Parts: sequence; structure tokens; C-alpha cells
Amino acid sequence: MSWTQELDEAAVLATRTGHWHVFLFYLLCALAAIPTSFLVFSQVFTNATPEHWCAPPPELGGLDLPSDLLRNLTVPENQEIHESCMAYSVDPRALYAALSDYVDERSEFVIEGGTFKVVKISQLIPAIGEAERELQIDRVKEAVSSVRSKNPEPCMHGWTFSKEHYLNTLVSKFHLVCDKDWLPRTGNTLFWVGSIFGNLIFGWMSDRYGRRTTILLMILLEVPLTIAASFPGNYWTYVAIRVASGLFFPPLYQQPFILALELMPPQQRTYTGIVVGMLFASGMCLLALLAYLIRDWFYLSLATSLPFISLFGCYWLIPESPRWLVGRGRIAEAEKVFRNLASKNGIELPRGFLVEIHKRIKDEQSEAEVTMLSNINGHVTGLKTKDDYIDRRISNMLTFKPDLSKISETDETKSDNLEKIIALEVADIVNKKARLKNECINDGCKAEAAYDESQFTVDVRQRSTQTEPYSKSPTNTFRRKSLQLMTRIFVQENGENDVLENKRMDDQNSEGDCKASPLDVFRYPNIRKKFLILSFNWVALGVVYNSLSYNTPNLGVDDYLAFFIGGAVELPSYFIAWKCMERYGRRWVLFTFLSIGGSSCLSCVFVPESWPWITVSLAMFGRLFIAASFAVFYVQIGELLPTVLRAQAMGAASFIAGLGLLACPYIVYLAIFARALPLIVMGVLSILAGVTSLLLPETLNQPLPQTLGDGEVFGRHFKIFSCIEKPKRDDFIDL
Repeated sequence: MSWTQELDEAAVLATRTGHWHVFLFYLLCALAAIPTSFLVFSQVFTNATPEHWCAPPPELGGLDLPSDLLRNLTVPENQEIHESCMAYSVDPRALYAALSDYVDERSEFVIEGGTFKVVKISQLIPAIGEAERELQIDRVKEAVSSVRSKNPEPCMHGWTFSKEHYLNTLVSKFHLVCDKDWLPRTGNTLFWVGSIFGNLIFGWMSDRYGRRTTILLMILLEVPLTIAASFPGNYWTYVAIRVASGLFFPPLYQQPFILALELMPPQQRTYTGIVVGMLFASGMCLLALLAYLIRDWFYLSLATSLPFISLFGCYWLIPESPRWLVGRGRIAEAEKVFRNLASKNGIELPRGFLVEIHKRIKDEQSEAEVTMLSNINGHVTGLKTKDDYIDRRISNMLTFKPDLSKISETDETKSDNLEKIIALEVADIVNKKARLKNECINDGCKAEAAYDESQFTVDVRQRSTQTEPYSKSPTNTFRRKSLQLMTRIFVQENGENDVLENKRMDDQNSEGDCKASPLDVFRYPNIRKKFLILSFNWVALGVVYNSLSYNTPNLGVDDYLAFFIGGAVELPSYFIAWKCMERYGRRWVLFTFLSIGGSSCLSCVFVPESWPWITVSLAMFGRLFIAASFAVFYVQIGELLPTVLRAQAMGAASFIAGLGLLACPYIVYLAIFARALPLIVMGVLSILAGVTSLLLPETLNQPLPQTLGDGEVFGRHFKIFSCIEKPKRDDFIDL
């Protein structure tokens, strides 16, 4: 038993009325979407490079001339575009000689090396009156044109930054242009380096210590880091803080999504990815509006970090995942989560209702097995084929992973208790086998009896290896201590009166499938195949989606407007994805969306650069379908991976995707060669991901895999050109 049906029924019972679960659902979706959209895309504006050119010689600064005039006199121009890193040098002495009428010479005392010195200072003074002002401007033009160098040289006096779009950015603050223009690009890349390792750390922590514990720990660490990023002493300090913040970006997006997916009833799981995506797009639109109104990186950084101090209140609001608790053998705590959820919805659920559901479903499946074995003609009733039944038995076998080394490490008392438990369970199997033999009164049962004989041996071996819930190795002392510590900090303990009752409930109903590691992904061939395909699709989708977002300054239109449009076009994309997923499933919808999005990006190669709005339209049309693809993909990956390693497997896949994201800044940088070149790379990746998505099974109308066995059997024999099937209630196994 994998508790899949039981948890689905319990979720339906706890949420059939009321509004608390709706509030909780949107809270988790907002937690996954809004802070992460600010975190990852705020650097589009804080690291923006304004239009810039070499600053004029300081000798010309005293004349208070218009900036356009100074730029035209000192900066070379090519096809009405001024150079950003080259300028003409000006000899100060020759300039003073040419403008002798406007030179003010005076002597000043200065201190050098502890002694007073007299320094002669020459300074150009502005003219008085409009007529004299016009004469002075003409004299300056002639003088600078005559004394400036023939060939431009690298900037010697710093840079002048345009204030038209950005008042102040990190680039203008630390002068990260020309020979230092690689620093912002490297800073963006290093942010994704942090996210790579965050996937592994928090994915493992989520499956080890729980979803709630991991989310609260991330909030505790991430909010102060984002605030600290507003006060860097230098750019490398800012980069270091961003790398540390990057640790939390993917898990902060994934863990609330996983918790919402595992907490909600089956009918609402499709909405999870859709709502998260829509809120993420809304966060991007809000970020564009804030950046447009503020236009200063410091105040924008504070505006996108200080409000999230309110997230500390999640400690009292979000519960633990019941599916994770059941996967760890903590049945009583999982039931308590459902009972609390139901209570806040105005529903009263009796104590022990989850165990009663489990017993009822277990009895129903046992009766179905008896019916199958007692069929006179040997035909299987309630199953589609015998292969399905064998798959189900394999699923049960895969639930338990024997580790005979732990048996030898237990003490004698625990060994005696374990032997008694195994003996009782073996006796139960023997009694069941004898009862089935008495019911089979015809010769038609012989074949099934022979099969059951062999299966009896397997069941005995399986029961004998189910040792982990009852025995503890001395080597696991540190593990138990760490679990107890995390529980004390983040988990609300039960009352003393409930401890013994909860322990009895857990011991009687835990199925032993409490542990899984990321290596289990590679031990089972079907899970391994799905994981590798999902990882590639995640790489392609992540690179295309983020590159489209970062590529907005290269589209030839206003940065704020292009970014806002990019977020706005995503909003209808999630609604489209939701409707298509409900009707046509996941795999064919994902293939279609990725193919259309990739084709739109590739079409930009045929658009002249003089038509920027055509390129913008095609890029945004492609972004619409890429965003819809991401919404479908997040639902699909959550439904394909089993609960016992869902967070770890998603973290590992996200780790692989993070390696691909390191290329995003450099793909965007290809626009210096041709505006459409980044879009060509994105289009090819998108179409490749669409083709590989057809190699994954359909998950619509299928139960959420709970155990490793469920994940291995799921979609084992699907056909690549198959379409969705309507669920059949009368099937004994619905895989």
C-alpha cells in the first residue's frame, strides 16, 4: 500500500467546504512566485548599463557648456552613434592659449608632505550675457577642434552616463563599462552558480527534514540577504551577496509549489502550476512598474526586499506536507495536518479517520485479489491484463529496499522484537493463503494457486527485510539528533497525551517506505529515463525563458516597456495552458507550445533590424508560449516524480538546469553581433525540448506516485503517439 488513494480522499474531505485551504493555496503560490521574480529579475534594472560616453576634459567643465555640445566636440561619431569607450584628448595648455579671454589664473596655497606650497591654477570661466555666451561657444568649438588629437584614445577622465532612462545603477556607480563591462555579466552568471548548489542542498533538506522546515529556513536566511544587497561597499561585495542569495532562488520557487501540490486535492493540482506562473508574471509586471517609478538601483533594491519581512509570519500559517509525513512513517502527524485544515474550514474530522480510510481501501483491494484468484475459468476480473497485475506486485516489491547489514547491528532485545513481528506477519500470510485455498473449490484455481505460492515466498522475504521502521542502527545517532533538533525549532510538537497514541498509530500503519536518496533515481530504469528527459527539458526551458527575459534591452525599444510587456503576455499564457492541460493532457500540449514558441523566435532572423517592433512582437509571442510551456512542465514534473524523492529529484534536475543557465548572459551578449542571434539559439533549444517531451508518459487523470515502486511502474508501457484516456473507475489498478 502506497497511501496514494488515502491521502487523496483525506484532502478532499478536509477541503470540501470553507475558505482556509484557498487562502493557504494562494499564500504558498505567492510565496513561490513574487519574492523569486523580484530576486532573479531585479538585476535587469540594478545592473542595467545606461547610455554612456567618455567624460570631457575637466578643463572644459568650468565653462558649463551643454553636455551634447561637449560630447560632439570630444567623442567620435560613427553613423550618428557616439563611441562609448573612445574620445579625443585635449592639450590643456594649448586650450588655455586658444581661449585666453576666458582663462582665470590665480595662486592657491596647498599642503603637500606637511609643507605649504603655492600652486598656480588656470580655469576657464563662463561668459556673462547671452551675446557673449554665444561668442564663447563659437570660440570653444574652434579651439577644441584645433587642439584635440587626430585619433581617439581610451577614456582618461571617466564616463558620463545618460539620465534619460536610469538615474543611477550599479554600473554607473562603480563605472562598470568598457574594460570592466564583463563584471555585470559575470555577476549575473555567478548568481546562477549559487542557485545550482542551492538546488542540491535544499532539495535534500526538504526530503530529509520536511517541506515546512525547509521553507521557513529559506525565508529566515534569504530576507536579510536581499536587504544587505542594498548596501555593498564595492561591486564584488554585491556579487558575493547575490551568489549567497542565488542559493535560495530555485528552492524558494519549488518548495512552496511542492507543498501546495501535495496539500491540495487532486482536482486542484493542475491549478498549482498555473497560479504560481500567473503570480510570477504579475511579479515581473510589478517589478517593471517599480523600476520605472524609482529609477535608482538603491531604492529599487530596498523596495523589492523590505516588504518581505512579513514572510516571517509564515511560521504560524503553513503546515507540513501530509504526503511527506506519511512517506516518513508519521501517520498520526499527517492526520493531524488534515484535521487542522478541516477544522479551519469548519469541518470536523474524527480522530483516526485516515487510518480508517487506509483499512477500508486495503480491505477493498484484498477482496479484489480474492475475487481474481477464485475465478472459475481463470480469467482476471477487475484488471485489464495480467501484466498490469504483475506490475502492481513489482511495485509492492520495490517499496522496500533490503539492507541486511542493519539487522546485524541491532541489539538482542530489538532483534527478538523484530523476529516476533516478522513471525506474526508471516503467520498472517499463511492464514490468508490457507483461506484462499479453501475458497478455491474448482480446478481452475490451480494455476493461480501456483502463482500465489511463488508470491508467498516473495512476501515472506519482503516482510523479513522491512526492518527500518522497527530497528535503529547506532550509526544513525547523528541523523536522529539532527532530526530532533530541526523538529524542536520548526515543528509544533504534539501534546504529551498524544505522543503514545501517535506512536502506536505510526507503528501499526507505516509501510516502511520512509527513506529515499537521489541515487534511487538512477537505480530504477523507468524513473531514470524520465528524470533525464525532464532534466534536459528543464535546461532548455530555463535557458530560453530567462534569456528572453534578459534580452529585453536588446530589442531596440524602451527597457521598462519591453519588460512589462514580457510579463503581461505571460498572464494569458497560463490561462491557455490551464485550459489545454485539462482537456488535452500534458505531453502533447507541451510539445505544441514549445514548437510554436521556438518557431516564433527563429522567425526573427528574417526581420530587418530597422523594424524593432516586429522583432519585439515575435519575441513576445514566443515568450507567451514558452511561459505556457513552463507552466505545463512544472505540473508534469511534479506528477511524474514519486513523493518520497520529489524534492530531491526536482533539486537534482534543477541543478542540471542551473548549469545551463550559466550560459544565459552570454547568449544575450551575442546580440552585439546580430540582434536576432540570441533568438536563434533560443528557438533551436525550444524545438528540441518539444520533441523530447513526447518521450514522457501522460499524467492527466493519473494518481500522484507516492513510492519508488509507483514511480517505476508509472508509464512503463506507454506509446509515443498515444493520447489521453478517460479514467475508468472500475479498474482495479489505475496507472
